[in-house]
Amino acid sequence: MSHFFKKVENDPVLPSLIYRRRTSNDGRPRSTASMVFAWTVAIMVVAWHPWIAPASAQNGGDPYATSGISTGYSSGPPIAIQGLPTWSGATPTWLSGARFPNLGMPNVGNPFGYLPGQGATSTRLWLRAEYLYWITEGMQTPALVTTSPDATAQASAAILGLPNTSVLFGGGEINDDGTSGLRIKSGFFLNRSGAFGIEGEYFGLASQDDGFSASTGRAILGRPFYDTTFDRETAQLIDFPGVVDGSLSITSDSKLRSFLLAGRASLCPTCGGNCVTCQNTDRVDWIVGYRHLTLEDGLSFSENLTSLNPAAPGEIQLSESFQTENEFNGLQLGVTYQANLRRVWLESLLRVAIGNNQQTARISGRTSITEFGTTETYDGGLLAQRFNSGKFEREQFTMIPEVGLTLGVRLFDWLYATGGYSLVYLPAVIRAGDQIDTDINPGLLPPEDNPLTGSNRPRFRFIESDYWAHGLNAGLQLQF
Repeated sequence: MSHFFKKVENDPVLPSLIYRRRTSNDGRPRSTASMVFAWTVAIMVVAWHPWIAPASAQNGGDPYATSGISTGYSSGPPIAIQGLPTWSGATPTWLSGARFPNLGMPNVGNPFGYLPGQGATSTRLWLRAEYLYWITEGMQTPALVTTSPDATAQASAAILGLPNTSVLFGGGEINDDGTSGLRIKSGFFLNRSGAFGIEGEYFGLASQDDGFSASTGRAILGRPFYDTTFDRETAQLIDFPGVVDGSLSITSDSKLRSFLLAGRASLCPTCGGNCVTCQNTDRVDWIVGYRHLTLEDGLSFSENLTSLNPAAPGEIQLSESFQTENEFNGLQLGVTYQANLRRVWLESLLRVAIGNNQQTARISGRTSITEFGTTETYDGGLLAQRFNSGKFEREQFTMIPEVGLTLGVRLFDWLYATGGYSLVYLPAVIRAGDQIDTDINPGLLPPEDNPLTGSNRPRFRFIESDYWAHGLNAGLQLQF
């Protein structure tokens, strides 16, 4: 049986692939209705009287501090209202900022119209959702598709290194454009001082993809490789006048995902980092937890070829796939500092994850050849052959640093607009494009020569590179 695609020396054509009771002034018990009315008026006076001010203001601090833990309320001049009891001395427990911190919501101006009572969880729970626009490190690939001018001789067509050959796809970075994403962060302070809490975070970037597609009818199109048998550059022809008419499709994708679950501990465990006692309106938190992160890449090839050579008629369908995954699991350590200004806060973040990165590469190829009405299917393609196909795994210790800066602006006591910048760096990861070996022994092209002579190429070996993702984020933060 003749195979027209085995002409490697001059014209290789083979394809590739988220209550307490009160009394009146005369000592008689008040009626329930009068008590409700009296306390209603008292609450309104407390909420709006200018003498009742945040402790930070009375101490010369920021009257608009919007920290995660604020100073709450302190006692002011006695409030005397006819028919109501007079407060003097210490402020009642239910207004004491030292007993219940104010995280910025809900307070004076709260649209829900209440003040937090003792034992409430108001302002201890927060939720932030952010839109991300990040730029990432692209995936390097060798030259994957080449062409030559019309009338180029078959022996010189689409061969790298020749002056008339140009690269149509590959030979640099792909999947390196900006991409959108989503980040959701939520946390809950376990005690009223806000000294200890838990938080979770998830972010993911939309899949980045580049590709190439050429249908039949193009004059000259090829897939270059290095022939180890004849020690020279050559090409598998996809389109060439009078020899082969074919189509080629190449797709790629890159995806980054991360999940975090951690505990937070304030640098000042007595007051949560923001109280009258310490005269501190800012806060610093330590972070300790678990981090999971995955980076996935893929490159797929698909060819359909028809021979135009009457002496070797037939068709070929070929597919190849190169997939890589970096799965990190480890300990998350970090620190955050939040500076509180009038109606804004500025948070800086420094984290590093320490742990294990499991690297996995999957390479496969399949070729179907039809000649004289008979179809035969073989393992292997052009770049995916016997010696580099399969699943390859190994584990590597690594550290993933991360920095961030976020500005929050108070819109309401319970809502903030946020914006900022983030950078994540992943050292020593494997990418699909780096795992392609373009040194090929033509004797391995389906059907494989028997006996096989020459080198066992292409072959697999782990090749690492560094990856980073950085960019801007904008969102909203709710506090409950």
